[in-house]
Amino acid sequence: MKKLYTLFLLLFFVTVNYAQSKTVIADRAWVNESEEWTDFSYAGRIVFSINPNEQPGSLRIGNYDFLYDFVEGKGKFSNKATYSSAAFSNPRKVSATTDKQGVLNTTYEGTLIFQSDKDYYSVIAIVTILEKDDNVLGVKMRLKEGNRREYAFSTKPTS
Repeated sequence: MKKLYTLFLLLFFVTVNYAQSKTVIADRAWVNESEEWTDFSYAGRIVFSINPNEQPGSLRIGNYDFLYDFVEGKGKFSNKATYSSAAFSNPRKVSATTDKQGVLNTTYEGTLIFQSDKDYYSVIAIVTILEKDDNVLGVKMRLKEGNRREYAFSTKPTS
């Protein structure tokens, strides 16, 4: 019975560790406003969390300053902290290509949702996730309509 209990605990911890989300932070960041990429930085870290149990392409983004700029403050929230995180939900794969270095570039169109208590705002966004060997190397984001500003991030694990 003791061996069965130990086996059960081992299986439980392996399952929990496997199902945990991948969290990466932006190492470097660029913005493209008029066909020219320039470096940019925001206060605090820009965090991307990908949960393997959710639909491919779904992710959470955390950083007040970046998210406020990304949607140009159009949320008009009663609680400004709502800009601190957003969920990229209902992604629809638009394209997937692999470059010469073996980096998979997968582009999704989906809804970027800001929500807390009574505050809610959503916008359609285009997100490209760059992966190699199950590691997230970078993320690119832009709004689908209006603002043609595009953001790109190289990422590294949080450890």
